[in-house]
Amino acid sequence: MKILVIEDDQQLCQDMRQALTENGHVTECVFNGADGEHAARYSDFDLVILDLMLPDKSGIEVCRSLRAVGVNTPILMLTSRRGLEDKVEGLNSGADDYLCKPFEYKELFARIQALHRRQLGNRSPVITISGITVDTVAHEIKRGNIAVKLTAAEYRILELFITNPNTLLTRSTIEDHIWGAEHDCNSNVVDSHITKLRQKLGWDSQTGPIQTVRGCGYRLNR
Repeated sequence: MKILVIEDDQQLCQDMRQALTENGHVTECVFNGADGEHAARYSDFDLVILDLMLPDKSGIEVCRSLRAVGVNTPILMLTSRRGLEDKVEGLNSGADDYLCKPFEYKELFARIQALHRRQLGNRSPVITISGITVDTVAHEIKRGNIAVKLTAAEYRILELFITNPNTLLTRSTIEDHIWGAEHDCNSNVVDSHITKLRQKLGWDSQTGPIQTVRGCGYRLNR
């Protein structure tokens, strides 16, 4: 998942980025409400982790503003306040879940997975395409009955394709979603990863479902 963290405690933000990255997520951090609101509105994220107390505007204000303009990205609100009224206010502002500081990362990861399952709704988390089965919750891939081991980046690329079937994805779109806008990718990093992904999945570059759109990017045909 691509996660936006809006948190003014820069050390906590960096710690969260490291933990989330190690857990297989792409994470971007911003340190105030205005920048966070802009990023959540105009960039593509799967989840926003939003601190309640920010220096310029509260997490409540950011959350309400995002919902008012139609941003439906799941929001997990963080706060050191433990009162019931604070939790109710956060949830009523449009947040999907509420986590009190300090927290254990195991609980954070569990809540992220729960929000992901909720976002899937009635859709099955297991997707099958061209002989490959992908469990998007367990992050398990099988080719027939054989488990396929992918790197974190390869898995995120595959997940991006299967959640956006029949859609042209430019190289810059893939780079931004997989490595984040702050990452400096070299010119052929996407091509290299997709070549390796095709090889591991047994998908031919000409006849397999991931098709190269010359001069533009890639598309997963279903």
